[in-house]
Amino acid sequence: MINHTHLPQGTLGKMQPFTCSMLPLLAILSLFLSQNFIIIISATSRFLLESDSGSDTYTDFIEDSCQTTWYADLCFKTLSPYTATIQTNPFALANAALTVSLKSAKSTSKVVRGLSKGRDLSMRDGQAVADCLENMSDSVDEMKKSMVAMKEMEGPDFEENMGNVKTWVSAALTDEDTCMDGFEENDGKMKETIRGYIVNVAELTSIALSLITSISST
Repeated sequence: MINHTHLPQGTLGKMQPFTCSMLPLLAILSLFLSQNFIIIISATSRFLLESDSGSDTYTDFIEDSCQTTWYADLCFKTLSPYTATIQTNPFALANAALTVSLKSAKSTSKVVRGLSKGRDLSMRDGQAVADCLENMSDSVDEMKKSMVAMKEMEGPDFEENMGNVKTWVSAALTDEDTCMDGFEENDGKMKETIRGYIVNVAELTSIALSLITSISST
């Protein structure tokens, strides 16, 4: 609190006109800041709403596209993390599906390779695992070729490149099925262990093939 008794004579009188003259300026400044604050809030809200709307559109695109596959739930679950990259691009969607399938194929191949080194394998299981390892190795190679071809879709060779992609992905799916067929006559834990991995990678490959086929059909 200001002690007026210590101010020089006439000081208070000089301060009062100055303070009063500042009031209109402060009012204008307050109004200006309020209006700009409202504009900023409005713009921010609009941006957030547009962002949410875009995100919903991308999610709906993936969900709708997955309905064309045999495994719609698995499709959406594995591809929804790529929403920002896919947006509404069918080629980006197919590439994401190929990426997921290739990762699964590599992981499964690694598991099968580990199982092939087991010392407790029966002769029948050992042969089936060895054949499966070869099948999965081929599957990985075919998936890699398809991903390279997917990057070369522009230009007059679109139909040829798309045909190659579908051929390779189909071959990868066949290799995965063939791996499982090798255990058809076998019983026991090894068969069930292999089946758990192969079924997953085969379903992911099937999803990729369905999404690629959807592109070629349009």
